[in-house]
Amino acid sequence: MEYLAYSLMDSAYAEATKDTEFTLPEIKLKLNWNRNFKSAWLTFASMGALVAILAQAQSASATYYGPANNYYVRTNGSDLTVRRGPGENYGAVASYRNGSRLPRVVAYRNGFAKLSNGYYVAANWISKKPGTGYTPGPGVGGPTTLGLGSEGSAVARLQRILGVTPTGYYGSGTESAVRNYQARNGLRVDGIAGPETQSALGVY
Repeated sequence: MEYLAYSLMDSAYAEATKDTEFTLPEIKLKLNWNRNFKSAWLTFASMGALVAILAQAQSASATYYGPANNYYVRTNGSDLTVRRGPGENYGAVASYRNGSRLPRVVAYRNGFAKLSNGYYVAANWISKKPGTGYTPGPGVGGPTTLGLGSEGSAVARLQRILGVTPTGYYGSGTESAVRNYQARNGLRVDGIAGPETQSALGVY
């Protein structure tokens, strides 16, 4: 009797569980080793090249923008002329006094250092050590032409000679004063203080 009861229970369990059985799907993994190896090699090579480029860029960035990028004007005492472009044919916009610290140097071109403010100075007049002393007169780095928008000590010196308030900025008032001087002294009247006008004024 007891055997019969166990047999019925076993049959009932088999009936209850026969539809709940499941099987895992068969996974077929096919690898093309030749193709996959080449892809992996190219991936690693590309990553290596990218790392090298980033390291070089970081090195260049440190050269131009890092704390070691401290350049100063080092002349014979004269101011250093600041220009709009990398050449003496570009107009002067300002001048830096001997010994003054320059903005960051971001590039070099045609013997001129490009500064972070977008202007250029003659590279042979800058150094890691500041120059000492001051000599009045024309700036180094090519002849200086001052006009509207120019600024710096060269402009202030010109203004003092003209009897204009020495703001250091070449505005319309300074331009008018230059025009008046040119007209009175037989110079070309253009309001620009070029080498000829500055020489007549005794700037240098």
